[in-house]
Amino acid sequence: MIRRHRLAVPRRFFCRIGLLAVGLAASMLSASGCSEKEKNAVTSVSEPPTVRVTNPKPRRIVRVVGQPSFVESYERTSIYPKVTGYIEKWYVDIGDDVKKGQVLADLFVPEIREDYQTKGATVELTKRQIELAQTEVKVTQADVIAADARLGAAKAILEKYEALVDRWDSEVKRLSRETKSGVIDRQVLDESKNQLRGNVAARAAAQADIEKAAADLEAAKATERKSEVSVDVARANLDVAKSDWKRMEAWVGYLKLYAPFDGRIVARNANTGDFVKPMIGDPSADNRAPHLSPSGTSAPIYVVDRTDVVRIFVDIPEHDANYVKEGSKATVMIRAFRDRLIPATVTRTSWALNVKSRTLRAEIDLHNSETPEVYRDRGEHQLDNVKPGTKVQILPGMYAYSKVIIDRPDVMALPEAALMRQGERTFCWRCENGRAVRTEIEIGITDGEWVEVTNRQAPPAAKGDADPWVPFDGSEQVILGDLSILTDGAAVNVAAAAEKGAAPAAGDTASEPPRR
Repeated sequence: MIRRHRLAVPRRFFCRIGLLAVGLAASMLSASGCSEKEKNAVTSVSEPPTVRVTNPKPRRIVRVVGQPSFVESYERTSIYPKVTGYIEKWYVDIGDDVKKGQVLADLFVPEIREDYQTKGATVELTKRQIELAQTEVKVTQADVIAADARLGAAKAILEKYEALVDRWDSEVKRLSRETKSGVIDRQVLDESKNQLRGNVAARAAAQADIEKAAADLEAAKATERKSEVSVDVARANLDVAKSDWKRMEAWVGYLKLYAPFDGRIVARNANTGDFVKPMIGDPSADNRAPHLSPSGTSAPIYVVDRTDVVRIFVDIPEHDANYVKEGSKATVMIRAFRDRLIPATVTRTSWALNVKSRTLRAEIDLHNSETPEVYRDRGEHQLDNVKPGTKVQILPGMYAYSKVIIDRPDVMALPEAALMRQGERTFCWRCENGRAVRTEIEIGITDGEWVEVTNRQAPPAAKGDADPWVPFDGSEQVILGDLSILTDGAAVNVAAAAEKGAAPAAGDTASEPPRR
């Protein structure tokens, strides 16, 4: 028989277990109380953030666009020959000053000169032909008069014979009656009939003479008209001959090369006896080598630069292009020319942007004064006094650095810290009825601290209008500060300073929001 024995467990063991359970429960209660205290200490995330606001203010924004630039002469012309020939003589060399119309070189083309002489002789020949045609007109006019006189004489003879025919006709009739009565002899009647027949024949001949005289008159008149036309033809030939002569005179004029304006010779490729021919293209576009053509196959005989005015070329970036126009203030720094700022103005712009560089070409004219004591630009700004007798010159090809000053007075502006950008779009946060409203805006120029603002997106209720944009009027409350914590339509608390109308200025270090 098997006996079951109980394990002997000390009572102290159960006491320890009970104490541990009580301690664990106390620890859990204690932990639960601490956690509740920490939970109560955390700020609720549903509480609206506190923000500061400002209003758009009229300000004067000045932006300086600085760009490297270069100097070119106001005009540069490459002199090519119009005709193929040889250089007979050249008169000026590089560095020489020339006046407009001054002869630079002579060309030798003998066939052109001979052709010119032939055309001149043709003009004289045509003049003699006109004189001859005019004399022929006078002769034909006399022939017309003579033919008309012969026609008149033939008509008079016809009238004479018509009268004789009438007389002898009546005589024959009378004698015929008397012959029948035996009063007159038959022989007398026959003689009268013979007279009648003779006069009738003479009358017919006179009528033929009249027709012939009339035909001769018409022929004389036609000859007269032909002679008059010959005079007109000869005069037209004279006009053609003169025109051809003037054309050759122009070609003879091409045998001399003239200076197109007052300037200076910067390149010469003329030597006595050189064979030259017309070329296409303007090598003066190559600033580094004005003595070469773009194709590299030929060279101009001369290159002339206009020296009284130089042009400074400045390429304005696209986002500033709309604000640069004729008359915009500028400064030019030419280190090789005294290394001082020259005040100037923009003289002209290309209006259209370069499609490759997306820049606007602006030009500034600077005058190389004819008075050596003072240099003045287009705006008559005195630069500097120089030593008497010193010739002041800004040379084409010099490197320059130009600054164009964009001045926008009284434009609505916001601090840079009030704006956020997304791609090419710009936004601000407006405080409207205690809520943050994300609003797209249109901006102008910026000086780094302030940004010109022009229009803002219309409120949702007005989007059905034709224009979805409305201009800033200064009443808008624009949020400053950390814009990344804002949510469109979320409630915000406006700081007390802003509520009292003491919105911080962008330049106020004590109250200015942090820059982005």
